[in-house]
Amino acid sequence: MSTPRLVLLTLGRLTFEVQLGARLADEAAARLAARDDVTIVRHAPLVVEAPDAEAAVGAIRAADPDGVVILNGTFALGTLAQFIAREVDLPILLWALPEPAEQTGSLRLNSLVGAHVNASNLYKQGKPPFTLYAAGDDPAAGDAIARFGRVAALTRRLRTASIARIGGYAPGFDNLNVTANALRAAIGAKLVDVPLDTLIDAAKAEVATAANVAADFEDTSELNDEKTARFNGLVAGIDALRARGGYDAVTIKCWGDLAERYGIAGCGAASWLNGHDRIVACEGDVNGALSLMIARALSHEAGFLTDLVKVDPDSNKALLWHIGCAASCLAQPGQPRKLHSHFAGGKGVTASFALRPGRITLFRLGEDGRGHFRLLATTGVCLPTQASLRGTIAEIHFDSKAAAFLNELLNNGWEHHLVMAYGDLRADLAMLARALPVSLTVA
Repeated sequence: MSTPRLVLLTLGRLTFEVQLGARLADEAAARLAARDDVTIVRHAPLVVEAPDAEAAVGAIRAADPDGVVILNGTFALGTLAQFIAREVDLPILLWALPEPAEQTGSLRLNSLVGAHVNASNLYKQGKPPFTLYAAGDDPAAGDAIARFGRVAALTRRLRTASIARIGGYAPGFDNLNVTANALRAAIGAKLVDVPLDTLIDAAKAEVATAANVAADFEDTSELNDEKTARFNGLVAGIDALRARGGYDAVTIKCWGDLAERYGIAGCGAASWLNGHDRIVACEGDVNGALSLMIARALSHEAGFLTDLVKVDPDSNKALLWHIGCAASCLAQPGQPRKLHSHFAGGKGVTASFALRPGRITLFRLGEDGRGHFRLLATTGVCLPTQASLRGTIAEIHFDSKAAAFLNELLNNGWEHHLVMAYGDLRADLAMLARALPVSLTVA
């Protein structure tokens, strides 16, 4: 993703010290401009009356930002922020400044009350804003605005995303199914169903000339020349189909029909592609693909679409495993990444390795079966481990109670796929849930 782009504008009221508020806004904008994780487009004229708000809306549209930061330099008329929110369908952060320590006998800014009025108005009008109460020279303010920018940019990308579902979803995995209409209404993303034959034809067309990407794995000793060629063709075919369609992500009915009709399953191909900045989800999991998009945007690297196959409540640990789709770039250093035959039926090609240790967030964008989309998240640590099973695996230790997380999954209809992403993403996911908007459960 490119650097998030935000418009910063300042509200004021002439009955307060607007020049002081404007100066503080200038200083805050200068500090934000020095950051490399967000781009600030400053609308410098003070917004005091309705014509000023109209001019600000014009400036926002011209800048085409991911979101808008409305700084209450002082108290301001509540109609100004309401007008901007009505005219601009973007995430909004309302920023209030603390009152200056130097007293003059009169309230100098009254910024907090102004932001409070705006927050209440927008919330009650169905446009809940994000809020910030901090001085312009507080480093936490810059971090909060950068996080807002990151989430605003991700929200925009999800709302405009195009997802290709190739071949439908895996047999019996009805819990992974979503309809195009429900997805468009809730998230904004477009779902395009692509016949499996389209992928098979694309892969076959690439077999003879595809680059030998299998060589990126350290151990391919189980693969014969035919399987290697089919693997390389499938990687190239998926990538060509993705590029031609302009898809942000693809899902594949990667076992069953694909293995029978093409000769290998899609697991290893997904591993290579996810390891090279593509988004490929297994088994037709559309919301899993969106979850992988979220992981990449917030952690700046690939996520791992996985099953929770073992939970030990006593040690508070769990084993994550999937047949072999984890991004190849996430492998634990010092262990060979393997390509080999599939564990079921001997058809391949799938990947095997353990994922590297580190702080992680385990989460999912899901749907409750009634058209209501939702987020689930928990945190923990991925532990050093060995690739003891065929497939891609991670052993994790939960921060919270493993048994409680398992109960949440089993008792409340969550899909059986989760995404493991590196880093603690809870604050970002909370903002994303508010922006979409969907409910968030932190277990």
